[in-house]
Amino acid sequence: MRKFALALAGFALLFASPLASAQSWPSRPIKLLVGFPAGGSTDLAARLLASRLSQALGQSVVVENKVGASGNIASETVAHAPADGYTLMMAATSMAAAPAFFDKLAWDPVKDFTPVALVATVPIVLVATPQLNVHDVAQLVAYSKANPGKVNMASPGPTTLVRLSGEQFKQTAKLDWLTVNYKGGAPAMQDLLAGTAQVMFAQISDVVGQVKAGKLVPIAVTTKTRSAIVPDIPTLAESGYPGFGFATWQGVVGPAGLPADVLARLNREIRRILAEPETKTQFLAIGTDVATGSPEEFGALIAEEVDKIRRIAKSVGATAGN
Repeated sequence: MRKFALALAGFALLFASPLASAQSWPSRPIKLLVGFPAGGSTDLAARLLASRLSQALGQSVVVENKVGASGNIASETVAHAPADGYTLMMAATSMAAAPAFFDKLAWDPVKDFTPVALVATVPIVLVATPQLNVHDVAQLVAYSKANPGKVNMASPGPTTLVRLSGEQFKQTAKLDWLTVNYKGGAPAMQDLLAGTAQVMFAQISDVVGQVKAGKLVPIAVTTKTRSAIVPDIPTLAESGYPGFGFATWQGVVGPAGLPADVLARLNREIRRILAEPETKTQFLAIGTDVATGSPEEFGALIAEEVDKIRRIAKSVGATAGN
């Protein structure tokens, strides 16, 4: 009987421990990984959210930049971390794009993560240098066709959705543009401002300052509807090119198997924070639109994006090497 009682107690502890862990979470600081350098839109969004989450959870939420391989290093780290709620990531569209460009990933964007909450979307905008003297899509297309091979399109990297949106526009409008891939948005922007490149599809957060200063001409956004960040810029659909609905996004994920109570609390707190007018204003200031929802909705978005990006990359012939 004594052995039976001890065994029964052991089973009780076994099943009670996850619940006890979830109820006491968080009892120590939480890491929020970002796969990109400090100062970019994903990093800024992570830091804004981390500050507010720290207050809500009563524990520090520390942003850690784990940079490299188009965000893949951070993704792999989180995918293989314990599912205890203490290692999270501010994921970006690059996580969903990775399978289209990398054959041997040590993680899967759908199977190896717990989607927590979508945080923001970042519109992609087509901009041109003032030297082209074009101000809308029709003028840009007309100039490009009158000057074949003379327009360079700057790209922040070969494996980005930003680059793919530009490639699809080139293909749809039948434009003879040369794509020039850079190692990030900053060097691409430098050449665009210097006139080495003439056009660029970019996250609005990366170019809004240059647009407002008159150093770049906004042509159109690739989103389905106009953005609250730049409501005066028309969409490509409005400009005669329907079927475009590209935007990059950012959201919080954890390792697969995150405890249900931890997941529910994180999602609840994030949605509450993002619903506050002050938070929306702060996100708009860095060039992002607040957008959230349930874990299930975020998971569906990730799966949909994986399939869509793979399809587009194949259609335009984009690879990690070109």
